[in-house]
Amino acid sequence: MDKTLKFISFILWLIRSFLSIWIKLGFRLIFGNQKFKLPPITNQILLQPATVIAKRIRQRQVTAYEVVRAYVERIKTIQPYLNVYVDERFEQALNEARQIDEILENGNSLPEQYSEERAPFLGVPFAIKESMQFPGFHNSTGIEARKDIISTETAKSVENMIKSGAILLCNTNVSEGCMWFESRNSLYGVTNNPYDLTRIVGGSSGGAGCIVSAAGVPFSVGADIGGSIRLPSFMNGIFGHKTTPNIVPNDGQYPPHKDHHQKYLLATGPMCRYACDLQPMLKVLAGSENIDKLIDIDTPVDLSKLRYFYIDEMDAYFVNKVDEEQKLAHRRVVEHFEHKYKIHIPRLRLNRLRYAVSLWSAMMVDGELSSSDFSLSLCNNTYVNGYHELLKKFLFRSTHTLPAIGLLILEALPNKYNRRFHRLAHKFFDEIQVLLGDDGVLLFPTFPQSAPFHGWPLIMNTFDYIYCGIINALGLPSTQCPLGLDSQYLPLGIQCIAGRGHDKLSLAVAQEIEQTMGGWVQPSRMKSC
Repeated sequence: MDKTLKFISFILWLIRSFLSIWIKLGFRLIFGNQKFKLPPITNQILLQPATVIAKRIRQRQVTAYEVVRAYVERIKTIQPYLNVYVDERFEQALNEARQIDEILENGNSLPEQYSEERAPFLGVPFAIKESMQFPGFHNSTGIEARKDIISTETAKSVENMIKSGAILLCNTNVSEGCMWFESRNSLYGVTNNPYDLTRIVGGSSGGAGCIVSAAGVPFSVGADIGGSIRLPSFMNGIFGHKTTPNIVPNDGQYPPHKDHHQKYLLATGPMCRYACDLQPMLKVLAGSENIDKLIDIDTPVDLSKLRYFYIDEMDAYFVNKVDEEQKLAHRRVVEHFEHKYKIHIPRLRLNRLRYAVSLWSAMMVDGELSSSDFSLSLCNNTYVNGYHELLKKFLFRSTHTLPAIGLLILEALPNKYNRRFHRLAHKFFDEIQVLLGDDGVLLFPTFPQSAPFHGWPLIMNTFDYIYCGIINALGLPSTQCPLGLDSQYLPLGIQCIAGRGHDKLSLAVAQEIEQTMGGWVQPSRMKSC
């Protein structure tokens, strides 16, 4: 089997190498060197962490209304450039902000539900994915057959955010069916990268990552089954945390999750510009019923006592190699921890990573020969034939995107090796738990290159999501951290991975990396007054 996989990988490399020359030439002819930069940020409030904004609102240094109005104006400014949101509730949000200000003006008579302990984000705006339910918002997940579906309920994670005092502004664009890493669909179009409008924002939480990076909200809620929080966070230069499974509720999202997805793969989590917002937001999302699953979440982490490892190359079948600028940035992170804590960080080579794509795929179908889950989700429980849709696509009669059609075909193909890879994934799961234990952190690439051009991933990066996806298959918590910009002024990034349940370790390491590497970099400059 290895010989077959090597041969397929070699053929893919030849095709990619040939096509990349012509695709790059085509994009250069179309766009030239134009970056299409966003309008500058005009309000200092937009540059502050969510935790800082919340504190300033409580101390009456700024009103909730002023904060919400600043973000609403920013969203309206960036929407023509980015196409980032689907539904908005700006007027309702402004009214809610006014009500909060009135309550805070009463001082000593503050109701318990608005106390700092129960409502840590009182008055702070946020956004969600379009795939998450909220009354009055679309819940199509970019699927034509669901274009008229309007939510009547609220996803549990969104409900937890609202209980924390946060104010929902809008929902954001996703990839079709939430199963691709470019946020494009036939209903809402494509979302553009705030650093370069000719580039992708990642997916499926692409709109959620984009609106945070462009200073449209301080933070947003994403969900991740194969990199859907970390890939958009990487491509938009922000922080994103994929939690240990079963900590943040996944209820109220489409497509609905299966039991094995909930146990190992799917995780709802925070996306934000500043690392200091990750832990407070994670605790809110988890809710009081799940907070105990986050092991010692409030106990300070002594970074000098952790064990560190790093992997700079996956060496997996079908995936691209990590480019040199990414490797250099990763190396700077490793050297920082080595020098600061007087340690040596070993470079690992895990042989099972060669089968990363197969391991994730087998876990997605729970070891079964094939699946029709995605097909059913694309047409409201009616089976869709992938080959039929592909033919319709060539005749310009299909409403589905090519990535969605490709997945329809792939999931229906029987794979006799799925059970074997399913067993192998569980063995790998046990091995990585032993390696990391309760004090280990693994530094790992998020993606092999900076944000690709629109359409590029379909041919050139088809399986590169697996740099994140394999972590889902292993059920580990992982925090994507921005590492500044590369020579094309596009974000660099790295994952910090900890043992299952030890989310606090990757979050603590993320804060250290932010202090060292600078964290989020504005995609548009602050306009001087």
